[in-house]
Amino acid sequence: MKGGLGPALTADALQGQSPEQIALTIMQGRPGTAMPAWNRFLQPAESLWLANFLLQNSDTAP
Repeated sequence: MKGGLGPALTADALQGQSPEQIALTIMQGRPGTAMPAWNRFLQPAESLWLANFLLQNSDTAP
């Protein structure tokens, strides 16, 4: 959650982003970066669940 190929997913890094914005990034990826689009593997509801999980657990995950 502290980053590596991509930015950190800490509470500070995610501050100000809605679950919908994060879910959209998960589904569409970020062109030109290491973040792939997951829309072939996840349903929109799953990406929204993941976005909410990240927002709630961003500073407690290992």
